[in-house]
Amino acid sequence: MQENHQVELLQSSLNFSTFIYSFAQFLINYFERRNQTQELSEEELLQSETQVIQSLVLIEKLHMLLFLHFYIYRTYFSYEVITPSFTDSNRELFEKMQMLLQQYPFLLEEHQMISEKTVAQILKYYYIRIHEETYEESNDDESNLVTIILSPLPPPWLANNMQIPRKKEV
Repeated sequence: MQENHQVELLQSSLNFSTFIYSFAQFLINYFERRNQTQELSEEELLQSETQVIQSLVLIEKLHMLLFLHFYIYRTYFSYEVITPSFTDSNRELFEKMQMLLQQYPFLLEEHQMISEKTVAQILKYYYIRIHEETYEESNDDESNLVTIILSPLPPPWLANNMQIPRKKEV
């Protein structure tokens, strides 16, 4: 029974990865060929930018779902069997998309900012995966351990227009 679930999870991971790769490739083709197509009106360009942002957010949510889904299943199955398929080819595709987004002339700066931040978030899932793999390999090496020390919080900050007036001394 447990083996059937592991096979299903592996197939699910591969399906997600294939879909994400195809979807990302489609978006990259849009950015690469945008300058070659006929001129669109400003309204059509704004609509296409909005659809691109929605697509990127959907891809990011798929990554989040896949990552959380497998994180939960790791409590039931061994770590080696249950890992999401965050492949190097997908990571390279998103790195390419990140470069294209920086060069693409968005009509609204906000659209560019949202797109770049979303792709950066997607790439974090791949970097987390790389970190996990290297951490697994170097788990016995104590020289790689990092200790984080939290300092006390600074006093509350007030905006200049919110400062309390001081009494003048006589």
